[in-house]
Amino acid sequence: DTATTEIYTLSLHALFRSHNRGFCCSVFYTNLFISKNYRIIMKNTNLQKNGFTLVETLIAVLILTISIGGLLSLAAGGFFSVRYSRNQIIANSLLQESIEYVRNTRDTSFLQGRGWGGWKSSLNVDGSGNLTGGSTDGCFSSDGCIVDPYTSGNKIKACSGTCPNISYYPDNSFYGYSNSYPFTITNPAYQTSFVRTIKLTPSSVTDDQVIVTASISWLNGTNTKIITQKDLITNWTP
Repeated sequence: DTATTEIYTLSLHALFRSHNRGFCCSVFYTNLFISKNYRIIMKNTNLQKNGFTLVETLIAVLILTISIGGLLSLAAGGFFSVRYSRNQIIANSLLQESIEYVRNTRDTSFLQGRGWGGWKSSLNVDGSGNLTGGSTDGCFSSDGCIVDPYTSGNKIKACSGTCPNISYYPDNSFYGYSNSYPFTITNPAYQTSFVRTIKLTPSSVTDDQVIVTASISWLNGTNTKIITQKDLITNWTP
C-alpha cells in the first residue's frame, strides 16, 4: 500500500546516500523511525473509526425516548379505556337495579293488598325512610330518593339536596349505603364517586301512570359522567 511504498522508498534513499560504515545503522534507524510513525498514524485512524460521536449518541437517545414515550402513551390510553368501560358497566347495572327495585315495590304493594295509592304513599318518606303521609316527599320530591335493596332497615330514603355517594363492600362485592346488612362485613366499605338519584313523577296523561327517572353520575378521571334511564310504571290492577 502507499505507507509501505513510502517506507521502502525512504529506506532506498538512505541506502544510496550513505557511503560510510554507518550505512546499516542509517537504514535501520530510518526504517525504525518511519515504522513507528506509521503505527501511530494507524492507531489514531482506528480510534477515529471506532465508537460514536456525541451527536450520534444524542440522536440515538432522542429516538429511544420518542419510542418509549409513544408506548407509554398507548398503555395509558388503554388503561383509561378499560377503567371507563368498567365504570360504564357498573353505572348501568346500578341504574337497572334501582328501576327494578321500584317496580318490585309496586308488585309487592299489589300482592299485599295496598293497591296503587298505597304503593305511591310508601314512597313518600323522609331522610330516615319513615313515611311522611304526604304526596310530594321522598321519591316524589325534587331532590329524589335513594334505594338500598340489601339493607335490613328502611330501603328507601329521601335525599336532601344531593343524594349520598354509593359505597362499595369488597367482602360481598356489592354497592350500598350503610352497614345494616344481614351478612358479615369484615373489611370496611369505601366510598365511590357514584351518586344515584331516583325521582318519580305522576304522569300528566292519567293517574294510573308514574314516570321513574333514575340518574347516576361519577368521576371518570377529572370528567363527570352522567347516565339517565326512564321507565313508565302503570297501575295494572283492574
